[in-house]
Amino acid sequence: MIARSVPARSRAARRVALVRAIERRPGRRGARASLRPHHQHRARDGPRLDEGMLMKQAVASLVLGAVAIFAAAPVAAEHASDIGASVDISSRRLNPAKYPSQAIEACVGGTVIVLVDVDKNGEFSKATVERSGGQAYFDEAALEAAKHWRYNPAMEGGQSAAGRLRIPVDFPVYEGCWASVEVDVEARPDSASMKANPPKWPASVKDDKLRGKVVLLIQIDRDGGRKNLKVGESSGHDDVDTAAVFAALQWTYRPAVLDGEPVASVLHWPVFFGQKTPPPYR
Repeated sequence: MIARSVPARSRAARRVALVRAIERRPGRRGARASLRPHHQHRARDGPRLDEGMLMKQAVASLVLGAVAIFAAAPVAAEHASDIGASVDISSRRLNPAKYPSQAIEACVGGTVIVLVDVDKNGEFSKATVERSGGQAYFDEAALEAAKHWRYNPAMEGGQSAAGRLRIPVDFPVYEGCWASVEVDVEARPDSASMKANPPKWPASVKDDKLRGKVVLLIQIDRDGGRKNLKVGESSGHDDVDTAAVFAALQWTYRPAVLDGEPVASVLHWPVFFGQKTPPPYR
């Protein structure tokens, strides 16, 4: 019998028909048969590749990767948990620093910077003054208050640890010191010092055509010395208020007079801005 050769086109048509027949089988909808020759499924000169084995190797690789990620996670969390010691806010509010009576009489204020050491349980160890408030009684009052506050320990690597914190303790000028008193002649800035040290207004005053005033409250001693100064009525612009305060800090003053004698008083002084000819000062 003479073997007939099958044209390449006929062989290709048969393969396409075979694939279509397989796709029509139940449970095989949408599946695609490989068009590669059967021998290409085998490794060269070796056994056929086991798809199940390949799947097991892939799963094993995923598991190892997940283990590596979880092993590294505690390290990141450990660094994220490091925090410094802190003071309990409610405790500090309930136990404020006692305002020294000497400060009330002298009408002075100040801010003390206190360094507090706490142990790993958050218990107070000691307190020292890093920066004085200008008066010994302010420093003593701040240190005494620090002894009665509660604290939170530092955290290092997720564990409680001893720590140190810096706490500012403010002693504002006693409010009663800003009360005005009746005098015969009010205190006032020296005209020459005002002309030599005018306010240096920010550019916004000219650029935005701002106009208005800042009213300063200035405590003047009986010898004309300036004790304290603050903004009593703001212009509505922080930079404008600051310029007025800086100028007033450089002025010299004349004290108020009562019954022919110089006395301490509080001066309410308006500083005008944005006007070519400001209203006369008092």
